[in-house]
Amino acid sequence: MKVLVTGGCGFIGSHLVDRLTLIGHDVVVLDNLSTGKKENLNKAAKFINGDVRNQPDVNKAAKDCKVIFHLAAITDVQAGEDAAFQTNFIGSANVFKCAEKNKAKTVFTSSAAVYADGKLPCSEDDACKPVSQYGKSKLKAENLLKKQSDYFILRLFNVYGPRGYGVANRFCGKIPEYKDITIFGNGLQTRDFVFVNDVVDALLLGAGNNGIYNAGTGKETSLLQLVDIIHNISKAKPSVKFLPEKKGEIKRSKADISKIKKLGWKPKFSLEEGVLSVLNSSGFLPR
Repeated sequence: MKVLVTGGCGFIGSHLVDRLTLIGHDVVVLDNLSTGKKENLNKAAKFINGDVRNQPDVNKAAKDCKVIFHLAAITDVQAGEDAAFQTNFIGSANVFKCAEKNKAKTVFTSSAAVYADGKLPCSEDDACKPVSQYGKSKLKAENLLKKQSDYFILRLFNVYGPRGYGVANRFCGKIPEYKDITIFGNGLQTRDFVFVNDVVDALLLGAGNNGIYNAGTGKETSLLQLVDIIHNISKAKPSVKFLPEKKGEIKRSKADISKIKKLGWKPKFSLEEGVLSVLNSSGFLPR
């Protein structure tokens, strides 16, 4: 089957492309390389250097594709309103329009950032009151896609793994090298860390299912606990610098994954296993 992955040179997108090519799909990647890297691209995939904000680029890349995995986005919660809106909403609107015209299935990566900061665990039925422009732009794209009949929306929690660049990856890169790490706030803020391979498994479910689903582990881990896990595996003593918390950052995060479990999905990797994989991918050898 021919499929399109927007943002296929990025962190999650490149892992998805690897899996899709491995199981025999004909994969097209659309990426403007603003954050993605060409070296992440699987050689079996066809690459188109283009932008989801440009409708002709999307139309060209999506030709004859039966499923569109739409991952291209600005993911920085500190991004300004215009940047988030242009890519995460206007770009998504272009992709959704193309999918509807071509009768292709849309699998869309949304975010836990659409939820309000408070009630835990976050359920798909909860009211969405995002605090960041990133979360607002993702929710706006979700609402647009829900007007179509054939869609799969995956609300990602804190994804980490090889090639990643989130907080877990940053800490894994610095602690074993005895470099200072920075925590914005007191370190008690929590995240639901989910390994990228598990997220790819969840995305693949999108080709044959509809609806909105969380992708997390259902476990809450503080940043200080994350530091301890990396320390215990690497045996390197971390040096932590604390700075004031960032505006728009949620304080606690934990997914309710009971809905996606009904599709047969569950996370396979513990945080300890995932951290070790990240460390090994960067050349770390257990002491």
